[in-house]
Order: sequence, then structure tokens, then C-alpha cells
Amino acid sequence: MDYPRNRLMTPSLSYFFYLQVKRLHRTIGDWGISPWLAYIGAPLLFTGGSVGLFSRTQYASWIYIAIATAVLVQLCGSTRLRFLQQVFDRSTYWRIRLLENILVIVPFMLFLLYRREVWFAGSLPAVAIAALPFRIGVAGTAVLPTPFFRHPFEFIVGFRSSFGVVLITYILLVVGVYVGNGNLSLATLPLMVFVCANYYAWSEPMLYVWVYRLAPQSFLGMKVKAAFRHLTLMLLPMVLAIGSFFPDYWRLVLAVSVAGYGYLALAVLAKYAAFPRGIGIPQGILMALSFVFPPLLLVSLPYFFRKAKNNIALIL
Repeated sequence: MDYPRNRLMTPSLSYFFYLQVKRLHRTIGDWGISPWLAYIGAPLLFTGGSVGLFSRTQYASWIYIAIATAVLVQLCGSTRLRFLQQVFDRSTYWRIRLLENILVIVPFMLFLLYRREVWFAGSLPAVAIAALPFRIGVAGTAVLPTPFFRHPFEFIVGFRSSFGVVLITYILLVVGVYVGNGNLSLATLPLMVFVCANYYAWSEPMLYVWVYRLAPQSFLGMKVKAAFRHLTLMLLPMVLAIGSFFPDYWRLVLAVSVAGYGYLALAVLAKYAAFPRGIGIPQGILMALSFVFPPLLLVSLPYFFRKAKNNIALIL
């Protein structure tokens, strides 16, 4: 007896997702922690972060949708999608895109349904479908211009790869100003800092560090100062807008901005503390705690500075 074939999960599609799971499993293992511990801890952290967000602002649902959209945008890199189109036929390619987007929005939908935010939960499938043809990055010789010139490369590469997320962040700022909600506008500042800090999640080739004839502390100081200059370009329009439309928020804007610069410095130091490897899970947890509880920066910044200084001294 012949059974009907599964029209959605073809063998090539199943193998693709099998490889993605295997890569994730190996990557977590390379970080020095048990993959199963990560699989258990990640949902707990996601739930805890979601509860914390919804307990702090009445506009959490909008921010939640923006975060989900930002994650979807990360799957829309032009180079990645071009590779998938070269490897798979047209039908398999679109199935991969659809299933990836569904997997991304499911956790957000479940929590929104738990919060009885039915309208927001129902909007996520529409966002996932709308993101299917969306691409970030420009094919061919055209290059997306940036305000960061040629140095440092982290902001140039990061800005081009996260342009959609940056655009969404500015849109949220405009929405906050339009509806007269200072809290929503203020929330875009740490979101932008988090996006920029993520530019330092990946390490350059060792040669890019070795060519500098600097003492370790001078090299780290140069990197932090450059990061501060370029973060200022990203935050200045937002700070001026919030300060102009919500004058009573100046103290909060100042406090959030200072904490943001501290967190960006932490991201730079953490990168070179682990260089040339990527930032491990324990270090990432400490960074996340510092982001949620900024006074912890008083401990994490000196800690990562010492580790980065000792590590870079072996290369310079």
C-alpha cells in the first residue's frame, strides 16, 4: 500500500535542518558547556526575559514584535540566501525559508498567547510571511554606504548586516514620539546599544591585530574609543529626539546612555579577552547580566579588561 508523501518535509529539507541542529550541538560543545544544559537553559532564559520585559512596560507587546522581527531579519542576509538558492531547487528553498521563519516566531507566539495578546500573536505569522522575500545586503558591486568611513571594520560590517534591525529601531523611536510615549522611545536606546554591541560578537583574523605596534592597553583603548565614536553617531539623533519631545526624560536618557557606553566597552573587551575564539557561554551570561543590571559593569569591566590585556599581550 502506498502512503501519501509528505509534501512539506522532503529528504533534502530534513537533512538541511538535521545539519543545522548538528552544527548547533557542536558549537555549544566547543563553548565548553553541555549542549543539553543549553537546550534546557535557553527556554528558561527566554521565558525569564519575556516576563521581565512585560513587567516593565505596557508597550512590551510592540517591543516583543520588534524583537521577533529583528530575529527574522537576521535570516535575510543576501549572501546566505544566495547560497541556499544555489544549493536547493526553488521549491525546497522557499520551504526552508518558511520553516525557518515559523521556528523563529513560535516561541514569541506561545508567550503572547499565554499573555492573552491574541492580536499581537496573530500578527506574527503575517510578519514571518512578509519577511520571506526580504533580503539584507546588496548583491553585485553596489555597497550600502555607512557613516563610519574605513575604521573600525566592526561597525561597517555590522551596520550593513543589521541595517533592517537598525531601521526597525528608529521606526520604534518615531512611533514612540508620534504616540507621545516616552518609555517606548527611551527603550530604543538600549536596543540600539545591544545591536551595536553585537557587532563585536565575531573575531577578525589574527593578522588584523598583530599588525598594530601598540601596547595591549593602548590597543584596547584605541578600540574602545573608536567604538564610542561610532556609537555616538547611532545614538545622537535618538538622544536629541527624546530630549526634545520628552524634556522630563533627560536624566533617564543620560543614565541609559552612560550605561550603554559601558556595555559597549564591555563587548569590546570581552571580544579580545576571548580572541581569536568567540565569546563563550559563561562570558556571555556575565555580559547579559551586566546589560540587565548595569551596576554589575563595575565588576565585569575590570574583569574583562585584565583578561583582554593579558590575552592580547600574547599577540602584539
